Amino acid sequence: MDEISIKFGKGLAEPFTGKDGKEFMRILIPNQDPGDKTPWASFVLPAKAVHENQYGKGLWAKIPAEGSTVVTKPVLKGQDEQGKNIWEDVKTKVPNKELKGMVEAYKTRDPQTREAQPRESAREKLDALVKDTAAKLTPEKTPKAKSKKAPEL
Repeated sequence: MDEISIKFGKGLAEPFTGKDGKEFMRILIPNQDPGDKTPWASFVLPAKAVHENQYGKGLWAKIPAEGSTVVTKPVLKGQDEQGKNIWEDVKTKVPNKELKGMVEAYKTRDPQTREAQPRESAREKLDALVKDTAAKLTPEKTPKAKSKKAPEL
């Protein structure tokens, strides 16, 4: 039986106990589009199938190469009377090879796309703030220098 391994960060796995008392891990799949702010999709694996890597920084799991896994994605259904969003879970069967690509999409992303917009210089920001503050603080009264009198003998 062919197996594929999926690697992901520790922050993407949430342990939980099923109704039958068994331990499971819910693994979140980050959105591939950085502009997509919808909730992330997820899938569930038995806790025994998820392992910590040798350096302790990430997790991995082996799943059958020819199988499929159910992926759950919350989709906005509408809003209630109070204006609170109503979410509905949409479940789809995804082939495990495609699932690996979804979970490990961070590996194929270009370093330039991680930060598409140039960052604003902190020094320029500080200089502008100093000039702005200096313009606001105009001296209203000039303090008079106190003259010291020599002690009289």
